[in-house]
Amino acid sequence: MKSLIILLMLNMLIVTAQADSKLTLASLEKQNYKIMTGIEISEILFNKTIKIKDLLSDAIYKIKIDENGLTKRERIAPKNPKILTSVEYNSRPALLKDSIEFSIKGNKIINTDGIRTYISTLYKKHNKIYGVRDIDNNVVNFQIIIEDKNSKK
Repeated sequence: MKSLIILLMLNMLIVTAQADSKLTLASLEKQNYKIMTGIEISEILFNKTIKIKDLLSDAIYKIKIDENGLTKRERIAPKNPKILTSVEYNSRPALLKDSIEFSIKGNKIINTDGIRTYISTLYKKHNKIYGVRDIDNNVVNFQIIIEDKNSKK
């Protein structure tokens, strides 16, 4: 029983430490990240293949968005196995899968699968782009990775 209590206390400390290190909308604004415009978002996303990193699970997805706003998604880096027991990870709304409709309204990205709709805002500073979904309480949970065209493949 004593070891169980110690184990639970250690787990609480680890979860607290992870929560403190989260990237938030406020921290992006303090670091002078700027909200991207609809035109900027269109230029980097439509008819291109990008990578999206889930900052909570470390999974990386290759995403292709066509001119009609339909997306194809493939996971190219697995989730960190430790995340599978995370209450926060398992209680947050999942990334939309399969035939997602994607559109840009103003400076917002709207994703829907016909049932759920999420609105995301992108923030950029130099070559780093982070996204904040309206359902994530101002926690930054994803990063968009644009590969340098000059890099070797």
